[in-house]
Amino acid sequence: MKFDVFKHQNQFVSTTEKYPALVAGYGSGKTYAFCLKALAECGRNPGKTILLAEPVYPMIRDVLQPTLEEVLHKVGFNYTYKASEYKYKINWSGGHANIIMRSAENWRRWAGLNLAGFGIDEAALLKDDSAWKMGISRLRDGNHLTGWTATTPEGFNWVYDWWKEEPKSGYELIQGRTTDNRFLPKEFVKSLYENYDERLIKAYINGEFVNLQYGQAYYMFDRRKHVKKCSYDKERDIRVAVDFNISPMCASIFQTYDDKPYIRVIDEIKLRHSTQGDLMTELLAKEVKRRYPKALYDRADVFKKNKIQPYIAYPDPAGNQRKTSAPITDHQILQKEGFKLQVKKQAPRVIDRMNAVNNAFDFMIIDPKCKGLIKDFEQVILKEGTRDLDKTNPELTHFSDGLGYAIDILYPVKRPKPQSFMA
Repeated sequence: MKFDVFKHQNQFVSTTEKYPALVAGYGSGKTYAFCLKALAECGRNPGKTILLAEPVYPMIRDVLQPTLEEVLHKVGFNYTYKASEYKYKINWSGGHANIIMRSAENWRRWAGLNLAGFGIDEAALLKDDSAWKMGISRLRDGNHLTGWTATTPEGFNWVYDWWKEEPKSGYELIQGRTTDNRFLPKEFVKSLYENYDERLIKAYINGEFVNLQYGQAYYMFDRRKHVKKCSYDKERDIRVAVDFNISPMCASIFQTYDDKPYIRVIDEIKLRHSTQGDLMTELLAKEVKRRYPKALYDRADVFKKNKIQPYIAYPDPAGNQRKTSAPITDHQILQKEGFKLQVKKQAPRVIDRMNAVNNAFDFMIIDPKCKGLIKDFEQVILKEGTRDLDKTNPELTHFSDGLGYAIDILYPVKRPKPQSFMA
């Protein structure tokens, strides 16, 4: 079987090494090559089983299955799919093989499988090599036993260790760039360069291993550039970024503009838990309205048809969960107090939120009175060896977490999902 593919895709699909890894930038055709590799291994192992894994189950539905089915269609293979088992039976003239799909975070459930091959897509998103080791242990039934991954680099983690720093016999590293895909829209590539700093460009466009383990989480913050007096504009909405925490509950108050700086953080609120059983969220909402009572409240447009919403809240998505200590959720309390909510169903990945905030320092200023937020930007660090926030200090991360939810909605660092193309 011959595929017409990009150079790095062809090298990955056709390699004879037992454990190849394709490490490349966004939009470079990694998942496409990942699926082509799976079909090639099906051909080498008729009647056997290949396992394909994503870090989490939603990525199977959203990324892997659509790409595999597109590839099957383009190369002309017939297949049947059994949804209850996440199982594809791949048919060709004179033979067939099976592809099963699993979550890599549940790698312990792979015990007992007999595989001819396995692949882990976006393996660098996994915290360690446990799934990879389990996959290797299941290679016991086939003509060509092999394991592979296709991933963007995520710093000097276990993928770097296995394929770059000290590769063992049979391990091959193949790298590719976003710009290798000449079919990508120019707007896609341009958006990546606009959204990422120099280190992220090297990783997510050039497919290079770089140090993404910043000691300071918000490394783009510079007090000299970003701490400036911000005036309150009574003709603009009051926007409130909220982190729901038992004590303290923290909120940053900001306004948005059409010209730079687009985000201007004018104030912050920090409330400690009361012994009187007060609902902290209600107290927070009332405090915002006490400080800013003239924020376009009940003002109508020129035609007197639509109310202008004076208070807009960007709360932690977890605030939509009902608690035994309150009859309604934190989100409902904010709505009851007259706040319009802008919130995602699920919290964004911590790293995506941090990247969005770091990118926003290009167009954001913070008033000197926002001492808690400034302290966060200067002092919040990452857990050693990870890209997760260090939350051992109970006084840190609340303001920056809250503002991060807002910026992730207003100015997200987008991870576009372009159509995959063969060369």
